[in-house]
Amino acid sequence: MKKINTFKDKSKFFILEVEHKVVVKTYGREDLHLLCGQKLKSIFKNKIYNKLKKLTKRVNNLTIIKWKRRKYEVYFRNNNFYFYDITSYCKIQSKLNKSLNELTSKKEELQAVFDLAANGISILDRNGKFLYANKFFQNMMEYSMEELYNESCISLSSAEYSKPSQTAVEQAIKYGSVKKFKKVCVTKSGTHINASMSLAYLKNQDEIVMITSDITEEIEYQDNLRKQIEIEVSKRAEQYEILFQQSRLAAMGEMINAIAHQWRQPLNSLGIIVQSLRHIISSNVINIDVLKEIESDIMEKLNYMSQTIDDFSTFFRITKEEEKFDILDSIKNAIRLIDVQLKSNNIEIEIENKLNSNLKVTGFLNEFRQVILNLIHNSMVAIVTNNIEKGKIIINIKEYKEHLQINVIDNGGGIEDENIPKIFDPYFSTKEKGNGIGLYMSKVIIENHMNGILKVKNIKGGVVFTIMLSKD
Repeated sequence: MKKINTFKDKSKFFILEVEHKVVVKTYGREDLHLLCGQKLKSIFKNKIYNKLKKLTKRVNNLTIIKWKRRKYEVYFRNNNFYFYDITSYCKIQSKLNKSLNELTSKKEELQAVFDLAANGISILDRNGKFLYANKFFQNMMEYSMEELYNESCISLSSAEYSKPSQTAVEQAIKYGSVKKFKKVCVTKSGTHINASMSLAYLKNQDEIVMITSDITEEIEYQDNLRKQIEIEVSKRAEQYEILFQQSRLAAMGEMINAIAHQWRQPLNSLGIIVQSLRHIISSNVINIDVLKEIESDIMEKLNYMSQTIDDFSTFFRITKEEEKFDILDSIKNAIRLIDVQLKSNNIEIEIENKLNSNLKVTGFLNEFRQVILNLIHNSMVAIVTNNIEKGKIIINIKEYKEHLQINVIDNGGGIEDENIPKIFDPYFSTKEKGNGIGLYMSKVIIENHMNGILKVKNIKGGVVFTIMLSKD
């Protein structure tokens, strides 16, 4: 019998030569020589013996047995049983199977996570073709996975977004990622949906992971919100226009009252002059010099009244464009409109200005003049209402960095502390017959129209309103 040395590792390999089911010789492991002369049936248990018996009858070409805590792969040829120890391989196989099962389980878990995700997740090749897409994406786009294999993120874009989608894929490959790329996608049924996409390039796999969100409802919500805001802005603009007109009407009423005060004295003077003319006519003696003096006096009164009308008509002229103007001149013009009323109430008004620099600002001249008039009128009403004997209003002009500060100060008794936070609210007034529009509109004009600041605070015996405006 020729001795076989096929396997170098004899510790894992041995041969039993058998005649009439008795071991006659062993090869390989030296500890097995004791098996010589023993029957196979006495060496192996029935289950193993039956397996070996089938090998001899050519029922099986190969079998695996477990003997003496080891696993062997066995085959039979020419009265020889060839045993190869596969125990270590079985352990490795077991570990591999375990790892494979774990990987399969993880894959199933990951698949479940992908399919349950609230966004479309897909994997693309470098040309944007679909390699994989989760259930969400399939349902969103109305395509099965088999159909998506023939599509790309570019082909599913609307016509105007086809080229930008191609660019997004190229940029993801070049820069590693593209975030929140917004476009319009077309579903299988032709529905257009607004989508936001983020792409990440996996260099090792040469693949692109794409996450897609359907933002159609979000876009619709933003559009509806924008429309609602436009409606609200329109309503507020309309309300503001109404308030502005109410404010001007209120100011007009005050101005008509001021005109009455302005005209009362010159009208009285004209009445006296008319009586003087009657006396001259009745005396039958006409002095030309006296008539010229009377004419001059009449023209002076008429010019004064005409100038008053011009001042008030200028005040009520609406200016829609900003212009540069001198605040000192504007303040003086505002005072001239109400000067007679101030004097009739024994209220002294004074302008304090020690600045020699530029007092020009850019804004709406008549609106600014209206603010000054509102503040002076409020001070006058407070002084009269509180029976202040020596009423005084001081308008102080200062410079603060790049701003001009105008302080309107009075000794009218001040504002109750609880009313200070509400003093600029619309329709809030501390006057008995006040409409609560004047100070509100003054704040709107200064802060919204002229980008300035209007604030108020109490001082000893009175109040100070402060206006801050940027200098030109």
